[in-house]
Amino acid sequence: MRSITSHEYRFEFLLAALVLLLFNKAFFAEELFFTQYIWPLNMIVLGIASVGIFREQNRLIKLCKNILFLSSLLIPLTFDYILQFDWLTKISFVVYIVYYFLLFLEVLRQIFQRKETNLSVILGSISGYLLLIVIAQFTFLLIEFNCPGSFKGITHENIPSLYYQLSYYSMVNITTVGYGDITATTITARLASMFFTILGQFYMVALVGIIISRFTHKTNNQ
Repeated sequence: MRSITSHEYRFEFLLAALVLLLFNKAFFAEELFFTQYIWPLNMIVLGIASVGIFREQNRLIKLCKNILFLSSLLIPLTFDYILQFDWLTKISFVVYIVYYFLLFLEVLRQIFQRKETNLSVILGSISGYLLLIVIAQFTFLLIEFNCPGSFKGITHENIPSLYYQLSYYSMVNITTVGYGDITATTITARLASMFFTILGQFYMVALVGIIISRFTHKTNNQ
C-alpha cells in the first residue's frame, strides 16, 4: 500500500506544509514558544510532506536526497546546539537550500510532465512558488549570517528574528512588491535578490502560460 504522502494528494500535503511554515507565525505571539516548538514542528511536517514528491530511481541520487531529508528533520530538533557553532549553522542553511531546491526541481518536473491541467497541477504550481520563497529566505539568511549588514532595515536580535525578517523580505522580493523597508546593500545580497526576482517572474509567466495553453487545448478538443 502506498504511503498517504505519495499518492495523488502529495501536492495538497506539500502546499499545506508550506503555508503553515510561512504564515502560522501570525497565530503565535510568544516568540520563545514558537521558536522552540512550532517552528521545528513545521520543518518536520514539511520534510515529511516532501517524501511523497520525490520519485528518483537512481540509487546515488536517491541516497543523497535521503541524507538531505534526514538532515532536514534533524536540524530543527538540534537547532539550539547547532547555533553554538557558526560552521554548523551555515551548513544547516546550505542543507535546506539544496534540499528544497531539489524538491522545487522535482515539482517542476512533475508539473511539466502532465499533459493536461487539473487541480493537482495548479496546487503543485502554487507549491513551487512557495518553495521559491523558502529557498530565497534561507539563501538570504545564509548571506546575512555570513556577512552581517548585507541587508538594511533588519535587526540582529537572534537567528529566529533574522529568519522571519528575511522571510518577509523574500516574499516581497519574489513578488516584486518592493516596499523598501528592507533592502540589499552588498553585491552578493543584491545579486541574490535579482536572481530570485527574475526566477520568480519567469516561473509565474511560464507556469501560467503552460496552464492556460493546456486548459485551452483541452477545451478546444471537447
